[in-house]
Amino acid sequence: NIQVCSRLALAFGMLFRLVQYFSNRSLWLDETLLVLNLQSRNYGQLLEALDYNQAAPPLFLWIEKFAIENLGDNEYSLRLYPLIGGLLSLFVFYRFTKSYADGWVRPIAIFLFSALEYIAYYSSEVKPYSWDITLCLLLFMCIRAIARIQPSLRKLSVAAVLGVMSIWLSFPSVLIMAGLEATNLIKLKLWRISRQEWLTLLSRRLPLYAAWLLSFGGLYIVSIQKTLTGTGLETVWANRYPANVFDLLWLLDAFGQFFYHPLGFLSPADGIALIVFVVGWVYLYRAHKWRLADLSSPFAITNLASYLQQYPFRNRLILFITPYALVILAEGIALLIRRCFQKKTKGKGFAKFIRILGFVLALALLIQPTVVAVPRIVRPQLNHFDHVRPAIAYIHTHWQPGDKLYVSPAIRRQFRAYQPRFSFPAEDVILADVENFGSRSLSEGALQRLSQHIDQLRKGPLKDKKREWFFFARNPPADEAQIHQQLDKTVGKPTEIVRYPNAVVSLRDLSQ
Repeated sequence: NIQVCSRLALAFGMLFRLVQYFSNRSLWLDETLLVLNLQSRNYGQLLEALDYNQAAPPLFLWIEKFAIENLGDNEYSLRLYPLIGGLLSLFVFYRFTKSYADGWVRPIAIFLFSALEYIAYYSSEVKPYSWDITLCLLLFMCIRAIARIQPSLRKLSVAAVLGVMSIWLSFPSVLIMAGLEATNLIKLKLWRISRQEWLTLLSRRLPLYAAWLLSFGGLYIVSIQKTLTGTGLETVWANRYPANVFDLLWLLDAFGQFFYHPLGFLSPADGIALIVFVVGWVYLYRAHKWRLADLSSPFAITNLASYLQQYPFRNRLILFITPYALVILAEGIALLIRRCFQKKTKGKGFAKFIRILGFVLALALLIQPTVVAVPRIVRPQLNHFDHVRPAIAYIHTHWQPGDKLYVSPAIRRQFRAYQPRFSFPAEDVILADVENFGSRSLSEGALQRLSQHIDQLRKGPLKDKKREWFFFARNPPADEAQIHQQLDKTVGKPTEIVRYPNAVVSLRDLSQ
């Protein structure tokens, strides 16, 4: 039963997101950088350019600030609003597929939306991406409902209010408004309508456009302009744009990467997904051209923004596009499955092989998200990485007067975000600053610089100290082993060592 399968897929998505939220993993670096801004600023200051190259919509920041002040400075309160957005997106997408997916395409699309790792993950990260999906879907359905010369005032009012609010909650909502409304106007074939119809259209739509533009203009003055001039994001994003309008290789590369991140298919499934997506696109072009036009509009407008150097078509910044891609992909999966069970007479042997191959590829795209999601539901700790909070808690529990704590360069800011919860004496904490000591891989000479830094500290702050805690995280296992071998040589063997996902704590006796 299609309806039952759709609801089961919806329930699976809810379970996946709730388990991930309640597993309560530590804040990772990118979340921490935003949280440090929330901790140190008041509501007015959050409208200024944020520190650490961060950017987020003002209303999102205010909601998160309110959560910290009223629910506590912890992961549950910080991630509650993203979780609500993630759960709500499931129900909105469920409703969305009623209009854009027929038959078995619908439960397939809902299942993919529920199970794909990245889409679920951002439902419990202190970032606005889960709400990007939700608000853009809501806007999409509202704007689609006004695709006529004289839409009702009620529908126009809903589109106006939702659009004005969404602009302050979700940066890419502007792209959905522009892309889908442009598609609406093309559908109306404005070059054929009468003068009276033009007057009717303008009288209805100009107030809507004015409301949207005023809201966006206010956001640009209050937030976006300051972000672009007061952070290094323009520099960070520079290599994510095409070199020029003729840079088709960039377009092919961006489109190919989309299926890995943010869509979430691991290699080689990402390549299979691209092929099946094209199958679904061709089918919709033949059978439902205007439906395809609607679903393709977010891709078209976001790519246009990238070619204009205004919005990067990369990774999590385009998570809001994933629902529309999944409907097209689900069309391709459903088509390949249907074709496998159709009886053909011409070219029987080769045609049968092609149909079976298509079925296998379609099945692979349903299996891969399942084998990733199910273990993470059964064992929530698989969701954990950069799990620094329990490591800091362990040090705090076993802290003795006179102890010192050495925090590696890679996690200085994460430690600062957690410092208010544990209140280590500031004079006893060394937030290391070792040049080119990377968190992803050790650069040449990094271990030597680490040893030199610790030797200098033993002549100063660590002189005559007995116990020193060393806290490292975000290092690959091989690099972690090298770091601790170097510490063994420089400081001495650890008296105890405790490991957490991507984090390790060692206690060493400096009197040896």
